[in-house]
Amino acid sequence: MKKIIFINFCLIFLQVNAQNDLITISGVVSDFEGNPIDSAIVELKHSDFQTAYETLTDVDGRYKLKVLKGEYIALASMRMDEYPLANSVLPKNKQRLEFWSWNVIAQEDIILNIKYHRLEIYGVNVFRIQGAAPGYTIYCRPMSLTRGFAELDEKELSFIDLCPPPEELDIRVEINEQPVKINMKQKIKEYVNKGICY
Repeated sequence: MKKIIFINFCLIFLQVNAQNDLITISGVVSDFEGNPIDSAIVELKHSDFQTAYETLTDVDGRYKLKVLKGEYIALASMRMDEYPLANSVLPKNKQRLEFWSWNVIAQEDIILNIKYHRLEIYGVNVFRIQGAAPGYTIYCRPMSLTRGFAELDEKELSFIDLCPPPEELDIRVEINEQPVKINMKQKIKEYVNKGICY
């Protein structure tokens, strides 16, 4: 009898500890007009870019992931039938890019309401350059699907420069809800596996 009680206690203890190692990431996926996007994939990625957790949004755009506490490289969301690189058959004006959130630190429950459409800010990284003036460098790849489709007659979509020129970008940066001065914007070249990416 004592052994059975002890085993039951151990199982309950293990179950409670396992639940303490889990957090919930939840929210709503919508467009910028507030229309929910149903059947969108929401996935959390390991540092090797393999999918750690994945779910689909419901008809109201809601999603919920129960995940192990930890650090993840990204959280992404898209609806595959709207995504041009997944061979979407929708009219061009109905296709969308995807949403990315980078360097997800999952230590407590997170509510992340996702909005995306035809403009994407990909690969956001913020860092200080050692030995430079005080400040931060923000690196990202802004991509415009509208711009990409305008060039589509000449090239394949996967080789099109989707990045708008810096002078066309309205960029605002806030730190702790306070606007900060932007010293400069510039377009850079980046090497990718099939050539140069802008």
